[in-house]
Amino acid sequence: MKLKIFLSLTLAAVFLSSCAVIRPGEVGVKQRLGKLSNEPVEEGFRFYNPITTIYLRVLVRTNNVEQTLLLPSKEGLTIVSEVSVLYNIDKNEAPNIIRDIGKNFERDVLINTLRSSSANISAKYFAKDMHSL
Repeated sequence: MKLKIFLSLTLAAVFLSSCAVIRPGEVGVKQRLGKLSNEPVEEGFRFYNPITTIYLRVLVRTNNVEQTLLLPSKEGLTIVSEVSVLYNIDKNEAPNIIRDIGKNFERDVLINTLRSSSANISAKYFAKDMHSL
């Protein structure tokens, strides 16, 4: 009797750990044995083999990245500025973005580019003129 209960619980645990839920505003990219699928998976409930496969989730809805930055002015003063970028990802490009840039593309590319571009732009203006930008 104890063996049946143990096997039932083990089977239930394996069954529940082998499913993924892709939520609205996300797509899933299937990774089997380290190889990424070229087709994104739409929202919904998916079964998979947890030993060989995982689903990487990518947000495709519009996202807002806000940063408070210390930016240089033309005369070398430091300006505190809040910068915001709205972006979204084309669902068909999600596998390419994960493959080429990685899962942390927002931190690795977007935020670094935002900081660099903001500093380059602010360095062209005097501090007294920055309040109108």
